[in-house]
Amino acid sequence: MGERTLFPNASNRATLEYCWRQMRPDRAAFAGSCAAIVLGTLANAVAAPLIFAALLGRIADMEPHQSQDLWHTFGPLIVAYAVVLVAATVFGRIGGWLNWGATLRSFGRAITNGYDHLIGLSHGWHTDRPSGEVIATLETSSWAFVELIDAMVWGILRISVTTLGAIVVLGIVAWPVALVMAGLVAVFVAVLHRRMGRVVVAEKEFSDAHSRATGVIADTIANLTTVRSQAAEARERANVGLLVGDSMSADLRARRVFTATRLQMESAMAFFNWAAVAVGVVLALRHIAAAGVVYLILFYATFVGTSLEESFEFIRLMSRAIGRCAKFAGIAATEPEIVDAPGAPDLVVPRGLVEFRDLSFSYRSGAPLFEGLDLHIEPGEHVGLVGPSGSGKTTLTKLLLRFAERDDGVIAIDGQDIAEVTQHSLRRHIAYVPQDPQMLHRTIAENIGYGLASEDRVDMDLVRSVGRAAYVDEFVERLPDGYETIVGERGLKLSGGQRQRVAIAQAMAKGARVLVLDEATSALDSESESLVQDALWHLMEGTTALVVAHRLATIARLDRIVVLDRGRVVEQGTHAELLSAGRAGVYGRLWAHQSGGFLAA
Repeated sequence: MGERTLFPNASNRATLEYCWRQMRPDRAAFAGSCAAIVLGTLANAVAAPLIFAALLGRIADMEPHQSQDLWHTFGPLIVAYAVVLVAATVFGRIGGWLNWGATLRSFGRAITNGYDHLIGLSHGWHTDRPSGEVIATLETSSWAFVELIDAMVWGILRISVTTLGAIVVLGIVAWPVALVMAGLVAVFVAVLHRRMGRVVVAEKEFSDAHSRATGVIADTIANLTTVRSQAAEARERANVGLLVGDSMSADLRARRVFTATRLQMESAMAFFNWAAVAVGVVLALRHIAAAGVVYLILFYATFVGTSLEESFEFIRLMSRAIGRCAKFAGIAATEPEIVDAPGAPDLVVPRGLVEFRDLSFSYRSGAPLFEGLDLHIEPGEHVGLVGPSGSGKTTLTKLLLRFAERDDGVIAIDGQDIAEVTQHSLRRHIAYVPQDPQMLHRTIAENIGYGLASEDRVDMDLVRSVGRAAYVDEFVERLPDGYETIVGERGLKLSGGQRQRVAIAQAMAKGARVLVLDEATSALDSESESLVQDALWHLMEGTTALVVAHRLATIARLDRIVVLDRGRVVEQGTHAELLSAGRAGVYGRLWAHQSGGFLAA
């Protein structure tokens, strides 16, 4: 139940406003398509029946065995009937073509705008939410958006024009029947207004249950190795079965609500259709209505009733579409926690001076991690961050990359506050190698060259150069496709050490002035570490490096080591200086408690 609060649904109004924002750039095309569909519907549902009624009236008025001047009597009406039928077809096709193009562009816009919004949301937002469910919500809402447009244009608009046209025509030729029809429409709208809220709520419950089930399926497929290694297939099947069952139950609840609504509608429609026919018969028997008028009464009583009954399916589609769009509309209404300042310039890094001044940060109110932290890293200086778990090492790197936002103080690079420059330029000037590198499902070469300015093609000379320096070629040369080998989802076709070397090569290719290594050797075996240690020193040449490590031997050669404990700098100096204090110092105790080169937990 707790996951539901992570994705609050938008209101119906907010959902429709979100959909309209996707359609607005094509409003002229939509207006043109709606106008054409209205004209086609009027021709088919108003003009054609009127001409047909006129033909019936003239037939009824003919004298027995009259055979003269038939063309003068019927010819113009027959031609007009043909013209109206052609016009209905032409306008319908024009409306369909315009609507299809506008809907297709809006569909693409909904996906790209949704994707843009998702990648603009904070690192914390994404880590708190299952990615599979987020992706499923975007996909589901995009298709539901198309269904909503189709149901509104081809369903509700067409039926509304037909119904209003019928009432207007009957109001002219048989106003008592028009009153009955108006009463039918009034009851129809009243029942919709009273019941549709429940229908949409039920559809939202179905959409939530469906996207949760889809999200769990995506999550388990993406982490299939973990599922299999823990022999958890049966448990996950049961979990997915329960979620699918929830989805089916929600759909059945929605259908029960809709069926009850439809029953009320059909009961009202049956009564009013009977009343319309009865009034028409009375008018005919009293010779108040001519043959053509009787035809119009019978035609519209049947046609409007059928159209309103057909509208149930469109209303159900609209309800489901709104329910499915509401979840992503809620996500779209989420403001990014970290945004660029208005008119923010790009970061310029000529030297690589990094400063943390009077830094304050807390993950939750009342529990600060950093309070007034100061740290100054000179251009070209290599600084290690060590300390027990929870001391703030990785958090400091996230703040430098603006994956999280500081509460107070200043983080500056070459005197420029990183909060006052664009995030894009900030991250282009920082090479980041995390503990668990995330590989894209592309080739090794594409992953190494990812993020470079020349993104249209991979510079293979650069790839091979950094590949040699990072010892990537040591394993690539054994692969059948070499650097063109696809690494698999999240790089799972490579070992942990191989992924780490690819990530180091990627950082080398980037050539940034500032380097952040967050446990960059933790996934390496002893042989791989021996290869990569030299690569790391090559990588750090000419950079300002901030290195986080539990394996203290990794950072013993750095220019300075900063020891953090509970968000405070408790010691700093070279490896030798810190060890000179022996076990009396925090670093000395950490070094003494290492096992196999790692910091003991």
